[in-house]
Amino acid sequence: MSGHGKVRLAAGWTALAWTLWARAQEVTPTVVVEGPRASLQAAQQVRREQLAIVDAVAADAIQALPDFSVTDALQRVTGVQVARDRGEGGAVAIRGLTQMSTTFNGREVFTAGSGRNLDFADVPAEMVAGIDVYKSGMAEQIEGGLGGAIDLRGRRPFDFAGRRLAGTARLVRDELAGHSQPQWSLLASERWRGAGAAEFGALLNLVHQRRAWREDQSSFGAPLPRTDLLAGRQVAAASSHTESSSAGRRERDAAAVTLQWRPAAGAEVYAEGRYERFRTRQDTYQIVLANGAGVLPGSVTLFPGTSDVSRVTWLRAPVSIFSFARDTVDRNRALALGGGWKLGALRLKADLSHSDSHNALYFAGPILAGQLDAVGVDLSGPQPVVTAAGEDLRDPSRLRLARVSYAARPYDGKLDALRLDAGYRMTGWLDELSVGVRAAARAAGNAPGLVTADAPVPGEPSLLAMPALAAAYPYPAFMPDGGRGLDHYLAGSLDLARDVAALRRQLGVTAPLPAAGPLGMWRIRERTTAAYLQARFHADPAALEGNAGLRAVRTREAVQGMQSLPSSGALAPIALTHAYLDYLPSLNLRLQLADAWYLRGAASKSLTRPNFDQLSPSLTLLSNSITPSANSGSAGNPALQPIRANNLDLALERYFGQSGAATLTLFHKRVTGFITNLSQAETHDGAVYQVSRPYNSNPALVRGAELGYQQTYDFLPGWLSGLGLQANYTLVDSATPNALLGADIPLPNLSRHSVNLVGIYQRAGWSGRVAYNWRSRFLSNVNNYVGLGVLPVYSEGYGWLDASVACKLSPGLTVALEGGNLLRTIRRANFGAETRPQSWWSNDRQLSVTLRYQFD
Repeated sequence: MSGHGKVRLAAGWTALAWTLWARAQEVTPTVVVEGPRASLQAAQQVRREQLAIVDAVAADAIQALPDFSVTDALQRVTGVQVARDRGEGGAVAIRGLTQMSTTFNGREVFTAGSGRNLDFADVPAEMVAGIDVYKSGMAEQIEGGLGGAIDLRGRRPFDFAGRRLAGTARLVRDELAGHSQPQWSLLASERWRGAGAAEFGALLNLVHQRRAWREDQSSFGAPLPRTDLLAGRQVAAASSHTESSSAGRRERDAAAVTLQWRPAAGAEVYAEGRYERFRTRQDTYQIVLANGAGVLPGSVTLFPGTSDVSRVTWLRAPVSIFSFARDTVDRNRALALGGGWKLGALRLKADLSHSDSHNALYFAGPILAGQLDAVGVDLSGPQPVVTAAGEDLRDPSRLRLARVSYAARPYDGKLDALRLDAGYRMTGWLDELSVGVRAAARAAGNAPGLVTADAPVPGEPSLLAMPALAAAYPYPAFMPDGGRGLDHYLAGSLDLARDVAALRRQLGVTAPLPAAGPLGMWRIRERTTAAYLQARFHADPAALEGNAGLRAVRTREAVQGMQSLPSSGALAPIALTHAYLDYLPSLNLRLQLADAWYLRGAASKSLTRPNFDQLSPSLTLLSNSITPSANSGSAGNPALQPIRANNLDLALERYFGQSGAATLTLFHKRVTGFITNLSQAETHDGAVYQVSRPYNSNPALVRGAELGYQQTYDFLPGWLSGLGLQANYTLVDSATPNALLGADIPLPNLSRHSVNLVGIYQRAGWSGRVAYNWRSRFLSNVNNYVGLGVLPVYSEGYGWLDASVACKLSPGLTVALEGGNLLRTIRRANFGAETRPQSWWSNDRQLSVTLRYQFD
């Protein structure tokens, strides 16, 4: 397009945008809305009414797209980025920081592990009434959110005017896996009215999900300098190539029971119980090709203008074939009892809760070894092409049973908490004064510890000698969306992979499964006591509202583990305690500039405590009797301080119509105490060791801007009046020191740019959404590679497209067609340059038919 054409196009879009904006300012009559418009209105109301800076997602918006878990819904919130895990949303970050506070109905919740947060993938999307993402802090909120806080709002019976029966039935087909699986949910709620103002309500929410999945990954080892591939020239060639096909089933089961009782006006008592189980069953076939002993003459070519190998044919290449089961399970339970009382201007609240969580990993399977006469690797295209000569890997006589692998790792945790809050409404400029206390006792551990029990197979027999352990690669093709891989080979059978004792017996491994080493186990008990004071105020002439508060929290940690004593070869228990006190002030201001125009400002201090494995006191010492200066060791650090941040936010907001909003938010975070491993000299058992421990060291600067817009175009004529749009853009600039580079780098796994576009339609019983999520490339890690120095690993930017279309068959019955990952996105990573690829990932496209029902 010419420069004049671009100018005319920009002018046209500007004129259209101005017309839509002007029409949106016209007064429209109040109507009852539902579906997509109701979800936009609910999200707008949350942000507008809160004094803190908050973004929200309502249940209608979550259910309007094929979101399996809460993570899938979070990916479309301004300032939130998610990783991908087997085709679904994975780890969550707010403005680039994964350290956040996670709550359910305001109560702290978690998934057992080395970290502290809830894995949002544990919670099915149908279990929540909404999600609130707090970007600025308040004194009344539970501490722990360095980047922010995410509160999941569960349903309660008093949310409905009376009886409610609703649910879904869905059949999901995953194209790459080639299987269809059922999912369903049920919500049943009832209210009973007693004498006077007395009311009682009960709610039951059940969800069951099953989804087949498959993910293919093609990976290359770090590049190595070679002088034997091209005469007189040093080139860089990948050190290895790995192809993995993983498939299986994901299951989510969840249940929630809530009881509410209002014995009289102004009084309420509630009891809540929740249960979630999230299980991933995975079968993986993986082939690892090491570089061969030689290369085919004339087969080596380079990427133009580089020293990076683009094509090569290796001769006599060693091969390892891994077949393994890798299963994980999370189980979370929570109970809560509480109530609230309003006595005139006085408001009282109490909440007592218990939660516990278990997380486990199981990994086992046989390992084969062999050799390929020749293997060709071509990286010149958009995806790798890997070929092998002959039938080498389909001949069982050329493969031997080398090893059997096994690993198991448990985590457990529990939390008991009591919270008391009081508020008193005032007159004059001070609207309300609130105070509260919270006491919590949390425990975490990994007993009986990580067990790793890889064992050699006696004699490494040929696979031909044990034909029952032979299994062909089970899929029609590897990476079917492009490229080519090795998809015609024999692997080890997984029939006994989930019975490792029987597998070891069949392979002739007589050594019993070992117990975990005590040096790898830890147990931590943490007690926190917090108190806050918060005032809400206003100034009428300036149309100013706000709250200011201070939260004081004392943390005491008691950690237990084991330490080695090299002088005697014995182990001894070690137990340490550590305590610290933090003061966390916060200020939130909202100034009404004009009708529906708001300016917000927020300032706060926040913290996140170290991960549990970083606090472990367990100490491993390795002495060197020949060279004492080479004595080494490793341990956690119970003296770690929290990571702390000073936060500033400034937001400009414009609200129009029933659901329209345009927002601009600027943020600035200065973080201190990021944790990194350092090696320092320590004296133990009368000798000096270089011990590697985590320390608070690195600061970070995180700043950026968020743009948000949403509107329904009811004023347009005819069928166009059903259109609507949600759009947001986030810019995050971050910097933290890196010791390897001696310079600042961005925070890992943080994209500088991210965009969400959601097209909406609702009219005459039809509704639909098309959601596109895109994030720019991001730094994964930085490592030092032999011969090449320090190289970054980047994941390239990618987009993700989901969509749905629904038809209302009757007032209470809707049928929908839904699709996830419609573009079959290929994700890529490289060692700092496209000519040095690191990984490709291919995931399923998911298609589903959903029936939704609701009766009052």
